[in-house]
Amino acid sequence: MGIIIATFISKVKTLGGIKKFLKILAKIAGVLVLLFIILVLILSIPAVQSSLGRYATDRINSEFGTNINVEYVRLMLNGDVELKNVFIRDYKKDTLINVNSLSTSIYSFRNLTQGNLVFGDIVLDELTFNIKTHQGDSLTNLDVFINKFENDNPPSEQPFLMSSSDVSINDGIFRLIDENKETPNILEFKDLNLNATNFVINGPVVEARINTMQFIDRRGMRLNNLTTNFKFTPSSMDFKALKIRTQESNLDGEILFSFNREEFKDFEDKVKINAAFNKSTISFKDLNNFYEEFGEGTAEFEVALSGTL
Repeated sequence: MGIIIATFISKVKTLGGIKKFLKILAKIAGVLVLLFIILVLILSIPAVQSSLGRYATDRINSEFGTNINVEYVRLMLNGDVELKNVFIRDYKKDTLINVNSLSTSIYSFRNLTQGNLVFGDIVLDELTFNIKTHQGDSLTNLDVFINKFENDNPPSEQPFLMSSSDVSINDGIFRLIDENKETPNILEFKDLNLNATNFVINGPVVEARINTMQFIDRRGMRLNNLTTNFKFTPSSMDFKALKIRTQESNLDGEILFSFNREEFKDFEDKVKINAAFNKSTISFKDLNNFYEEFGEGTAEFEVALSGTL
């Protein structure tokens, strides 16, 4: 009988110890949750967010000689990140990139620390992107910006990797400008809206499925939609399964641009084009935006082309 009582008391003591241990774990978990909430609340303070933005960009600017500014960084409970008022000046202190709001989610902080930027959805609101060749220069401001990260930095064995499941640009502006040409404004797309999936930058190769793309160009032509499987390499730019729609034109085919990187500054004269269009319809009204000699009407065609612009 004494043995039974002793065993019972021992089990009661063991259960009591387990209960105490669970209570301690619960308290520790509660403290950790409270600390996390406090951290999130602190990070939600505008002054702290501004400091985070300044700290991150100051380190990059100091190390690479760039001019990047972020008004503040906002971290949310679900892991989403928002950068507000991202402003990148070029080496002449003109605007290279300006984004009112950039929001995304980070899938893996471990990958991030290893240099692999794996994101969920990325949304850029009110993006302005100006690629400009300044007067007297041969390189674009984008080339100069990229070179700042390449110079004095030995190439890594691991290629740069960035990916996103979905990228959206809302109400953007894109400009391609060469101040050495008689007509500096080569391209200007306003009201730019784009959605792309399976976006990947793997070293020098960029790939994406462009699902929607709309804009108004500087001549007034409105692109209702463009879809394609896009791939960019150091020697080519490929648009497969390309579909272009305007109010009166429907183009279906594929286009391949072949080049050396240095030839981009002479895009119209040196970049080689191979294009093949299936049965398509082109509006003379759209062509008149480029050459005012076509009059009115439409034309149907199916053709393969090669050469330069």
